[in-house]
Amino acid sequence: MFRTIKLKLPYDRLLIETARQFKEATKMVLDYSFENKTFNKNGINKETYRTVRERISTLSFTLVKTTMDQSSEALKTNNLKKKINKKSITIRYVNGIKFYPDSHRISLTTVHGRLVYPVQLYPLIDKYRVEYTNAQLVIDEKGKKIFIMVQVKIPDKEVMKKEEVKVFGIYRGIKNIGVLSNNMFFNSRHLREVKGRYQYLKRRLQHLGTRSAK
Repeated sequence: MFRTIKLKLPYDRLLIETARQFKEATKMVLDYSFENKTFNKNGINKETYRTVRERISTLSFTLVKTTMDQSSEALKTNNLKKKINKKSITIRYVNGIKFYPDSHRISLTTVHGRLVYPVQLYPLIDKYRVEYTNAQLVIDEKGKKIFIMVQVKIPDKEVMKKEEVKVFGIYRGIKNIGVLSNNMFFNSRHLREVKGRYQYLKRRLQHLGTRSAK
């Protein structure tokens, strides 16, 4: 089971520059893939990696590889029906992230190498002290804010096995007041005797003309 927690980061120029270069690299890969009508990851990596690295030399290998995988997945989803233009300024982190919940810090790959940033204290940080799989960095230039959505893997709750419950069918009759589907019979002899006794007493009272027997 997975959960996503939203953490606020400092509005840092290096993170912004990293996101812009990530966006530019993604556009280069998307353009090539769409023009050549392919979303094969191996083919995209082979044909675009050197070009991207030469034009955007400060972007790390990990992030360049992520742009290729992300582009392949996006084009595969829309089946190459239309060209994709990446408008948002975001970074997808798969391997370039390390999270330290005890000290409320996060280590991210940037164009200036790996840097450590403080994250705002959230109750969910202490709650979800589990495996961190990947993250999405989002930059809000208008609001001058940077957030990172960290996906965490939570162990599935153990399913409690219910005790075995046996279910029986029941038939209600006259001679036998109840018969179960496992061939168990409930005789109605005593019930018929009590019912007959009440009917006998009722007839006698009616014969006497008492008010309660009407």
